[in-house]
Amino acid sequence: MRERMRADKGVPYSEAMTRVLFETLADERYVRLWAWSMLHAEGAGTPSEGLSGFVDAMQAGIRTVLPEARMPDRARIEAVVLLGLSASYGFALGKRSWLAGLGHDPAEPAHDTAFRTALASVLAGHLTGDKS
Repeated sequence: MRERMRADKGVPYSEAMTRVLFETLADERYVRLWAWSMLHAEGAGTPSEGLSGFVDAMQAGIRTVLPEARMPDRARIEAVVLLGLSASYGFALGKRSWLAGLGHDPAEPAHDTAFRTALASVLAGHLTGDKS
């Protein structure tokens, strides 16, 4: 994901993060493989390679767009990353049954777009501490 965000020359901010993440999660084979690997990891707490580097990249990118007074601390950035990953992977795993259960067509791309947009908004608000 870090490589994709760098290639996009975008700021590693919530919209870029969720866009890249959702594009990755669009491949159901990847989602299944990821879920299987998490369930069969060699012991609890196996570190996710590169996650700390991903947070480093986000922190550097955020520094380029926010004034120092509004710069979130690392704990807040980590929380945003964890929230984004949890919501995105959860949506990728459950969207078929959840959307069908709500009476929607899970194959309709507008649902992915709407969820991604809402998630990015929530993450950006939490990242900057906006209460609105």
